[in-house]
Amino acid sequence: MSFRLTRQSKVLKPSDYKSIFNHGKMTRGKYWQVMSIKTDDSPAKLGLAISKKVHRLAVQRNRFKRLAREAFRLRQAQLGNWEFVVMAKRSKPANNAVITQDLATLFNKVVGK
Repeated sequence: MSFRLTRQSKVLKPSDYKSIFNHGKMTRGKYWQVMSIKTDDSPAKLGLAISKKVHRLAVQRNRFKRLAREAFRLRQAQLGNWEFVVMAKRSKPANNAVITQDLATLFNKVVGK
């Protein structure tokens, strides 16, 4: 299993995002909201929706995107056939390890581990 984040492991099409938002299940943590939907046979996929309303500065949005991609990349083998759209919540500043752990907990809750 490669730990690369390839094009096949990303949600790219607007129709895929729409499907996840319309039919997915919402899971909330302290720093993240995750919409998820079970698929038939495709590997785990990640989509990001980090809003300017939540984090005004591009530096903040890019930090959350980077942390979400890294958390997903390290766990994508255990995530099975799920598609995720990860959204950041408005929160107080925290270090990267705490933010990443919150997302890992949400991934595990969705997958059922």
